Amino acid sequence: MLAFSIRVLGIFVGLAVVTALVGIGVRAWAPGFDLQALQSIAGSRSSALTSVAQVVTDAGSFALLAPLSIAFLLLRRWKRPADDIALIVIAAGCAALPSVVKLIVARPRPTIEHLVHLSSLSFPSEHSTQAAGIYLIIAIMLSEGLRRGWRELVIALAVAIGLAVAWSRVYLGIHYPTDVIAGLLLGWSWALLVFHWARPKLTV
Repeated sequence: MLAFSIRVLGIFVGLAVVTALVGIGVRAWAPGFDLQALQSIAGSRSSALTSVAQVVTDAGSFALLAPLSIAFLLLRRWKRPADDIALIVIAAGCAALPSVVKLIVARPRPTIEHLVHLSSLSFPSEHSTQAAGIYLIIAIMLSEGLRRGWRELVIALAVAIGLAVAWSRVYLGIHYPTDVIAGLLLGWSWALLVFHWARPKLTV
């Protein structure tokens, strides 16, 4: 357990530092690209797409993902404790990591019209981080024992959900494209590193 905890802490600090440094660089050098991309996406808004985006964006909410993770663990009946503990750690980290980085980077939300009201900081996207990490790791755990084609399909679906959530955040005007790209990479990196590098050190 000690080796697992040390690795998890190392991953957390490492990813927080790297993502914060990237965020500081993005805030200084990427506003032109971000604003142009954001305005282009906002120009394609329609009532139908807005309704879809408002539904899709909730798939990255921790208010949904936390009970989903708990329900998934209950259905597994603690048959693989190491995997289950890893999921709990990954879910918690997907919520905590972007919050920590936001405080360091302190990037304001886009000034374009928001279709959802938010007053918190922008980089990286919490919803994108949570959707990327939690859906991916649930997909990996679900696909254990499946044949190769089905396993890849389940994981691809999890990745697609993360991408859809990221798109919805930009479409709604509450994140720059670089916010959601950073969120996706942060979520996927955290989940894979904890599950494949830290989890093997967990003995329960």
